[in-house]
Amino acid sequence: MSLFGGLYVGASGLKTSQNALNTTAHNLSNINTTGYTRQQVAESDVNYTTISTAQSIAKSQIGDGVKYSECRRIRNYFLDESYRTVNGRYSFYDVSYAAINEVEDILGELDGAAFKESMEGLWTAIEELSKSPSDSTYISLLVSKAASFAENASAVYASFQEYQSNLNSQIKSTVDTINEIGARIAELNNEIAAIECGGLENANDLRDERDLLLDTLSQYGPITYEEDENNRVSVRFNNVDFVYGKNAFEIGMLQDLETGFYTPYWKQNVLQKTDANGEVYDDYSSAYLFDLTDEISTDAGTDVGGLRAMLLARGDHVANYTDLDAATMTEQKLNSLGITINQYNEEQGKAYYNDYIANSVMMNMEAEFDNIVHYVATVINQVLADNADPKSGYLCNEDGTPIQLFQKTNTDAYEKKTHTGDADATAAFVAEQNEAAGHAKYFQVYDEDGEATNQYWVYVEENPELSETRYGANNIKVNQELIQTPTKLGFVKEDGKTDYVLGAALVDAFEKNQLYLNPNATKESSFESCYIDLVSQVATSGDVYKSLYEFQQLSAEQIEANRQSYVGVSSDEELERMIMYQNAYNAASRYINVVNSLLDSLLSIGA
Repeated sequence: MSLFGGLYVGASGLKTSQNALNTTAHNLSNINTTGYTRQQVAESDVNYTTISTAQSIAKSQIGDGVKYSECRRIRNYFLDESYRTVNGRYSFYDVSYAAINEVEDILGELDGAAFKESMEGLWTAIEELSKSPSDSTYISLLVSKAASFAENASAVYASFQEYQSNLNSQIKSTVDTINEIGARIAELNNEIAAIECGGLENANDLRDERDLLLDTLSQYGPITYEEDENNRVSVRFNNVDFVYGKNAFEIGMLQDLETGFYTPYWKQNVLQKTDANGEVYDDYSSAYLFDLTDEISTDAGTDVGGLRAMLLARGDHVANYTDLDAATMTEQKLNSLGITINQYNEEQGKAYYNDYIANSVMMNMEAEFDNIVHYVATVINQVLADNADPKSGYLCNEDGTPIQLFQKTNTDAYEKKTHTGDADATAAFVAEQNEAAGHAKYFQVYDEDGEATNQYWVYVEENPELSETRYGANNIKVNQELIQTPTKLGFVKEDGKTDYVLGAALVDAFEKNQLYLNPNATKESSFESCYIDLVSQVATSGDVYKSLYEFQQLSAEQIEANRQSYVGVSSDEELERMIMYQNAYNAASRYINVVNSLLDSLLSIGA
């Protein structure tokens, strides 16, 4: 090799060592950068120069130095995939556990102490009143505790709705974030492809950003991905194309006009159909992001992603007791089952509950809680109605309707009607209807002289389709006249006798087992035990979600720790490499100095 050729060898050593030092410095400067992957220099020989082709032993070749062949990222595909799957499952149970915690907070600590106090207060007031029904103090106590019960019930139910609205806002924000991630991945695909198309360099920092976006995306739902020959990553979100090469498919948001709830859907999967009138409409049935009726299962992969957990926890409407009662199935619910009213039976009502209500933390809680409140209000009112006497005016208003302790907020409980017959026929009709109903729901109207008329009051049945007609947690109040004058509820008959029977009937109504927590409950419960079952259900679900959440959190942390052992930057290791490359740089520099001295000597001799 000529001395001038030796200079090129030394120069290649200087250049390569300098580039390696730059890579090491880049690693150290990003040691705390989220998503950064440590980079490693790969060096190789420069092509050899052949000076002889004699084949006796081998060709005579001279090395021309070293070159900086590649700066590569250190990634582990298996750990990346494992982390993203576990991260999605951890996010699912994180959201679910947070929803259960919110329910516990709304009810008042883990044992439901806050609302339970108002329940126990109402029960205590009824017990005390049954002992001395004519005592105005106990009557006032009953009205006061009933008002506290109604107020707290409304507050709890309103808090459930508020949290649902909060989840709804989170869903919209999450979908917006997912769309932004998809658009950015598509942009990075184009940038990476443009840089790496020549095969001369790797877009390592851009790849780091893309991998970090995939990590973030895995929190929201199950993803799969693969890189094509052009270095573009195609991503599928819940088995549907989300990013394909340089294009991203946007997720749309369908908002219910009545509830305001958002439902995410794939815009590319919306079908246009024509109805019987020739009108073109959009069919979203095959475009929804998730099928929320799917059973939640690790084996099926339906417990991955915070977005699904949010949608499940929120549900698709504000639930009430009609979602539990097989006798109050609405047309909307029947349509969701794909059946008509004539085809309906109790088993299908149970199927509706299990498919659409039970999986939702908030809807299930709203329905069960509202069912208890509805039971208390209607049972107490019914006991009062059964003992009312319109003729004497006992437990009746001035218009002859039974006094109600609990009232609907904006609608009347009774409607006046006229019978086609005379007063006697009306009385017979009223008695017949009450016997058929098993309760007093019809009341004959008497004139000012106490004479029977052919008019009667009839109880307005609650309409499952109209919330204002139902005695529910969001539509209940205590009779304002009783709050102002509690003695109107005096349990003293016209003859001056104290009505101990009524007090005992109220106690019996509270102690009687005739309430189911939900359609899957195997036995009837009393009002108080049903609420205890509700709180126990919340506590049990909370323990289950907590265990799953903590397990997934530990798994995610362990996999991330293993992953960081590959991709993370170690300052000690980088400093060792820095010393190595510095020594290599110094050695190349000394080599050049030696060659330079030899050249000076040769030039001096020649002169």
